[in-house]
Amino acid sequence: MTAGLIPAVPLEATGLVRAAFSTRHGGVSAGAYHSLNLGYTVGDLPEAVTANRARVAEALGITSGTLAEAEQVHGSLVAAVGRSGDGRPGGAPIRGADALITADPGVWLAVYAADCVPVLILDERTPAIAAVHAGWRGTAAAIVPRVFGRMREAFGTTPADCTVVLGPAIGGCCYEVDAPVGRAMAGAPWWGAAARPTGPDRWRLDLKTAIRFQVLACGVPDARAITMAFCTACRPDLFFSHRRDGVTGRMAACLSLLSDR
Repeated sequence: MTAGLIPAVPLEATGLVRAAFSTRHGGVSAGAYHSLNLGYTVGDLPEAVTANRARVAEALGITSGTLAEAEQVHGSLVAAVGRSGDGRPGGAPIRGADALITADPGVWLAVYAADCVPVLILDERTPAIAAVHAGWRGTAAAIVPRVFGRMREAFGTTPADCTVVLGPAIGGCCYEVDAPVGRAMAGAPWWGAAARPTGPDRWRLDLKTAIRFQVLACGVPDARAITMAFCTACRPDLFFSHRRDGVTGRMAACLSLLSDR
C-alpha cells in the first residue's frame, strides 16, 4: 500500500523542491492511530511508526540520514540545518526547535501535527526552504515571521521571493479557545479577522487566517501565500485531530530542495 500523501503543488510546480503533507491513510497502525501515524511520542507501537515512516520515505524518496526533525515544544526557536547550521540531518530531533531552515539540496525537513498548522516555505531565488510547526503559542510568538528573519540572516532571503503553503490544520469552525489564549493574542493586528467571539472569554480561532496575515505582513505576495482548505477536525476520514479525538496519531509535512535542479 502506498502512503497517503497530498503534494504541496504550488511548491512542487517550481521544479525546485519535493513537498507533501501526509494523511492518515496508507499505514499499518491500529486503533486510535489508524493507519499512517508518524509520531513516536503519542502511544503507538514504535515498530508500527517505523514501518509507517518507511512507507512515507519510500513514496517521497527520502534516503537514510537525510531527514531533519524539530523537537516541537510549541515555542518559537528556528534551527538551521545542514553544513553550517545548528543541526545535522539523520540525528535526533533538534532540541527546542519548532521550525527548521536549510539551503542544502537533498536535506529533508519534517514537522508533525494533528491540528497545529504545518507551514512550508520556499525561497525560490536563493533557493532555501523552511518547515514550521505553528500552534497557538507559536503563532502568538510570531514563529513564522521569526523564520523569515532567520532565513534573511542565513541566506539573504527576501519574503517577496517566497511561496508559502499552510497545510491541513484545525479550522475556525472547530477550534474554540479560552481566556489564556485570548490574553496572549488579542492585541495582535490579525485578531479581529481570525477570532470570532462565542461567549464570555471564548472564541473560535482560525490559526491559518492569523498566520496568513503574518505571512503577508512580512512581504510575501498575496498570490504566493496559499492556504489549504482542509480542517483536520472536520475530516476524520483523512486526518488525525487531537482536538477531536484526544488520543490520536500525527501527520507530517515534508520538504526538500532537489539535488538535481
